[in-house]
Amino acid sequence: MESINLNWLRQARRQRNLTVDHVAELVGKDRTTIWRYENGITPLTVEMLFRLLDIYQLSIMDVLVKEGGDGH
Repeated sequence: MESINLNWLRQARRQRNLTVDHVAELVGKDRTTIWRYENGITPLTVEMLFRLLDIYQLSIMDVLVKEGGDGH
């Protein structure tokens, strides 16, 4: 199974001036889980993806365009 680069998660959080702790509180997870999502250690569910997109005020197209830019 292919994995996707989740570096955008950290960048999006920082662009919104949100801490890992604040995002964790918003989604009902602990800070370690958010850190693990951002580092690709814990698989990101579709439900969590859309919750984070909502918090970061991004659309799925924002992510797909960024991820697809290098041809992979």
